[in-house]
Amino acid sequence: MILRKSDAYIPLRYKLLISYLLLVLTPVIVIGTYAYITSVNSSEEHTRSNLEIAVKQIGSNVDFRLADVIRGSEDIFADQSLSRILSGYYLDYEKYKIMTQYILPKIESAVNLPFLDAKLSIYLNNTNISEFYYDDRKPSEGEGRQYSIYHINRIENAIWYKSLKLNYETQEWIQIESDVTNGKISFVRPVINYETLLPIGLIKMNVNLKDIFYDVDFTKLGKDSLLFVVDGNNQLLYASSRVDSESNLLSGAKGGYVSQPNQYMQIKQKISNMDASIIAWVPTSSFQENSQKVRNLTILICMLSLLVLTLISWLMSRYFSKRFLKLIRSLTAFKEGDFHKRMVVPGKDEFSQIGQAFNDMASNMESLISEVYLSKLEKKEVELQVLHSQMNPHFLYNTFSSISRMAKLGEIEKMHEMIRELAKFYRLTLNKGEMIISLEKELQIIQSYVDIQRIKFGNRVVVTYEIDETLLELDTVKFILQPFVENVLEHAWYDDEIHLIIRIGVDGNDICLEVQDNGLGMKQESIEQVLDPSEKGIGYGIRNVDQRIKLQFGKGYGVSIESVVGEGTKVQIRFPKYRHSN
Repeated sequence: MILRKSDAYIPLRYKLLISYLLLVLTPVIVIGTYAYITSVNSSEEHTRSNLEIAVKQIGSNVDFRLADVIRGSEDIFADQSLSRILSGYYLDYEKYKIMTQYILPKIESAVNLPFLDAKLSIYLNNTNISEFYYDDRKPSEGEGRQYSIYHINRIENAIWYKSLKLNYETQEWIQIESDVTNGKISFVRPVINYETLLPIGLIKMNVNLKDIFYDVDFTKLGKDSLLFVVDGNNQLLYASSRVDSESNLLSGAKGGYVSQPNQYMQIKQKISNMDASIIAWVPTSSFQENSQKVRNLTILICMLSLLVLTLISWLMSRYFSKRFLKLIRSLTAFKEGDFHKRMVVPGKDEFSQIGQAFNDMASNMESLISEVYLSKLEKKEVELQVLHSQMNPHFLYNTFSSISRMAKLGEIEKMHEMIRELAKFYRLTLNKGEMIISLEKELQIIQSYVDIQRIKFGNRVVVTYEIDETLLELDTVKFILQPFVENVLEHAWYDDEIHLIIRIGVDGNDICLEVQDNGLGMKQESIEQVLDPSEKGIGYGIRNVDQRIKLQFGKGYGVSIESVVGEGTKVQIRFPKYRHSN
């Protein structure tokens, strides 16, 4: 037997092989993938967690030292007695006493920080207080902390001072004057007159950035990591030594904004006591080394499993497919009409039982196929004819009543036209007793019926046809549209005029006939009663059409109704594309 391309099929042994592979490889792949993803994620999360803890600890240390500076300024800011002294007016002999006995000891105590060397400068509006400062000398050994008193006119025109907008709550870390060049930063806040709560001066604590951020060291996170500090405007404030030595890693950072490169993971820790953040960049390659080892091992195990299981599956599928091939050859012969074909399967297992069952089936089928098949065809034909003969002939009685009324009124021409259309209608309907007709003839039947009704109702009936003419050569069960149009004209009148739309179209592989009106509409319970086979006396013609279609084409087809009260009803008749073979 030569197979055409359209007859090609996949042998059972290949299906068995594929099924075995899927059944065994699926859990292997799923478990391997899950183990790989879990281990990679766990490793990355663990590493990231450790790095976050380290960066957080660095941030805590920095915050502690910044708090030390803030506490030193607080000693001056919160001292109301000192505030009153700095606001007062004194004679020359009083100035020395106040300066030496109270002001300078207080300032020296404030600048004497336990962990940082700071330079404290106080700028006062009160020029009555004498200035006190060092003459541009470096402090002696053990004298790392300096303090000074200046008059505010030294800085009142400076841009940085004007931008401060001093008030009671002002506290800022800024780099001013030569701070950027010298690697320093200043903490500024006002000196307050507590009677008026207005600034009477400025406190400036100047410290080295390295003294504050010496914990910001890349070696604590790994040799390939970067660690630096940015201010609130995301500009570089301080960087670890590696960034200084490899400036290309933060290209342009010192003159602009810091932008994270793609090959680094970022960890950011906000500094509480300064508008700044510690940022750590850790190369993603450090995460990927372990991930690649796990991936390679997983792939190797999966490939070895694939080879071994493929061999086992091939041997098993080959063993079982031999017996199936015997059954296939017997069934093929049976399909081609050789009902004498029998199969012999040795052994005492399920295959031998299948062979025996096939042989018994073949014997029974050979004797019964003609009788059963023909009897079912005859029964189906009889049922179709009975259903068709039960179609409601009300429209015929109504038509004769209309003809009689026209005769009494002397409307001979209209009566003649109605009789002619009625004859045409029955000539199409009878159709030599055939139950299956073309869609074209079904359309002619409904057009003839509509013409009869137009004679009766005149312009009050408006019918629109939407027909896909390419479908008219296909076949359908006869007389399925007329009951729905008749139902509209008898029960759906809403006004003096009624509009119907009759459609013949296609939906996928199905033919869809539709009758839509703009009449009274139906409630959902009425629709359910009409389509319920057990109902009596309501919607008989519609149920009849539904039963005839289901009998001819199957239960998946038939009639469906959509309706909205006061807007109208749409009935759809659905059946497969069908061509009756004579």
